[in-house]
This record gives sequence, structure tokens and C-alpha cells, in this order.
Amino acid sequence: MRRITPLIIALCALLWSVSCEEDTGNEGVLAIVDGVEITEEDAWEHMGADPGTTIPPRIVDELIDNELILREARELDLGDRVGERDVENYYQALAATDEVILAGGTAAKRREQLLRERIKNELTRDAVLEVEVFSRIEISPQQIEEYYAEHREEFTNHPVSFRQIVLPDETAAEEAARRLAEGEDFAELAAELGTTEEAERGGLLELSNREDLPVDLLEALEQLEESGPGTLSDPVETDWGWHLLMLESGGEPSVQPLDVVDEEIRNILFEQQSARELESWLQGLRAAADELIWRAPVEEDE
Repeated sequence: MRRITPLIIALCALLWSVSCEEDTGNEGVLAIVDGVEITEEDAWEHMGADPGTTIPPRIVDELIDNELILREARELDLGDRVGERDVENYYQALAATDEVILAGGTAAKRREQLLRERIKNELTRDAVLEVEVFSRIEISPQQIEEYYAEHREEFTNHPVSFRQIVLPDETAAEEAARRLAEGEDFAELAAELGTTEEAERGGLLELSNREDLPVDLLEALEQLEESGPGTLSDPVETDWGWHLLMLESGGEPSVQPLDVVDEEIRNILFEQQSARELESWLQGLRAAADELIWRAPVEEDE
């Protein structure tokens, strides 16, 4: 099973601002881990924030943890798990949209070097966590069955059948509502005015699980159920336009079989256990390296 480390998110943060290119020496050091300095620039880059932004203590904690993981990687000698091809693939993906690199020149060369270094560090951290934490996690069939039994509502489908007319603006929706109030057939009007693909079948939508609907439509349908099938809604606005709804039927809830949701449950349990195991493992690293970590004193607000 794959790890849950947010590698892509971390790599996206590597597209730092041009101002981060200059070497600022030893100023703004937030922490030192076994001789490696963590600076304000590192923190702003990690946050994806502009220079001068307030740096929360948790960001410094995360950067210290990252350095501890890299230190562990050197002790474990996991260099063969991070190939140059892997680094280059990620580099090419990021460099393709990086304005500094695309512009060329001295700044681009420096940027390329830093970007490759940071990508390699991220991939190395990922490899360490895979070996030391995530690969050791096992989810048993019994755990899956117990979770399924305790969380059956999460895997219960609530089917619904309704018709809708989706229109581009409120004025068009109000005009369609007026025509419906005067007795025009909903399906025929949906076929005439609807802007979505279900219009050709009279606006009919049959969903196995109403929870897949946008919240506004779900709330409107729940109100219609109080009055029963055939009830019309007021116009409802969503990102797709203005909707007029008519309830066909609600349907009986049904629980998805265990074999259908087995992998979903496995992933849920894996993420939960991964978070616990990762924090426990990091606590061990911090304790073992406590004497090698220095943090700048936190300035108290006056």
C-alpha cells in the first residue's frame, strides 16, 4: 500500500519566489539540526508564503522533523532508493512552468540546482518513511470487518429519482417556473429548455446515492420529500446554473456489501494508523537527537 506523505504538495511548494534565490548567510536562523541550519527563508518556502510572513512554531517543528528524517536516511544508507531518473522526472514537471528557469541565465542555473536538491530531499524523505513506517503497517480482515460493522451508515446509499431543468440565469428559471405553474409538462419543458445532458430524457436523474449531489440540491430534494413525488422546487442556484426540481421517488436506503467497500475501508484504516505510527516514530527520532537540536528563542509579544 502506498504511503500518505504529501509529496506532491511539498514539491509544488518548491516553486519559491525569486527573492529566495539570494544567499542570506546566517541571518534569520530558526533552528539547527546536527549542524544544518533552518532559516526563515526555508520556513517561508515551506509555507508557500511571502518573506516577512509570521512563522508559526509548528512550521519550525515540521522543518526540524524533515531534517531528522534526512539524517536518518543517511544512517540507513537509502541512497539507492532515489534514482536520478526519479529526480529528473519531477524536475521536468516543475521546471516546465517555472518562470525563472524558463527565462534562462544565471538565476535559472541556480534555481535548477536548488530545485533538484529539494526534489531529491523530498524523495529521500519519502523513501525513509516508506521503509521505516508505512511498509510495516498491516490491516487485517478483522479490522476491516469491525470498522464496517461500526460505521455502516458511511456505506449506506440513499437513492433518489428526480427531474431537473437547468437554466443559465434566474430570469430564465423564473419564467420556466411560471410555465410549470400554468400546467406545462415538466419533462417536455426540460427537453425544450434544459442546458444539461439529461434534458434529452426529460431531465430525469436516477442516483444510487443522493449524497453525491451538491448540498443545495440535496437540501431542496429533502424539502420536496416532505410533500411527496411530483412536488416542484423553487429555483436553486449552483455552479452549474439555476435548477428547477421535481421529485419522482426517494427509494429505500441500502447498505453497500463489505466486498464492495473493502478497499475503501482498508485505505481509511491505513491513513488512521499511518498518522499514529508516523507521530510515534518521529517522537523517537526527536528524543534520540535531542542534544543535536537547537532552536532560536521565541520572542514574546510585548
